[in-house]
Amino acid sequence: MPPGTITDKYEFVAIHMAAAHNVFITGINAIVRHAPNVPPNKVKPFMVFCLTVLDTIHHHHHIEETFYFPKLEEKLGVGTLSRNYEEHAEFVPQLDELQAYLKTVQNGEAQYDGTLIVERIHSFSDTMILHLGHEIPTLEASHLKAVFTEKELDNIDSQVMKIAMKSIDFYTSLPLGLVCANTATPWFPPFPLPIKLAARYWFSRRHSEAWEFGPLDLSGNPRR
Repeated sequence: MPPGTITDKYEFVAIHMAAAHNVFITGINAIVRHAPNVPPNKVKPFMVFCLTVLDTIHHHHHIEETFYFPKLEEKLGVGTLSRNYEEHAEFVPQLDELQAYLKTVQNGEAQYDGTLIVERIHSFSDTMILHLGHEIPTLEASHLKAVFTEKELDNIDSQVMKIAMKSIDFYTSLPLGLVCANTATPWFPPFPLPIKLAARYWFSRRHSEAWEFGPLDLSGNPRR
């Protein structure tokens, strides 16, 4: 847990989840903002940005469904968090439809249509945001404190981080985390400083134009 932030480990779980959700919402908002006005020479990098946002949401869901929520349910009780991942089915199919379209544009199989992108986002965004809000109370501090020690939660967090870092593309996921971060939660994403610096100065270079669509620059400064 970063020093100078939340000192109560039990409260930090929900706050950490909300910070992760904010990256997704920020990324989706950036897509909606830019989609209608992307010039032809920026379509390819914009596709990288858009697909990275969607891949990051999928990645988050996968860890939740296959490890994080089942691990918490070992002590909270089987089914306690089932609504959290059952709700994924209410918007993920529409998200997948958008992802499929973006890939056809990226591959040159379909023409870019910014209006269509915004329409498809609107087909699932309200439901997704409701879902993200529903998750936070299920991680309420008192529920966790009743069955977990702080050390147990730290161990789970460490395992989640190991799983995440083994299964992401450093050239896309790391820079996205920087440009879609929230200045109010500078400790998230929880990258160690060497990784954060590598993301800023090395991994971001492969798709440098893509990160121009984020609301922050790679140093965490708001774009004008």
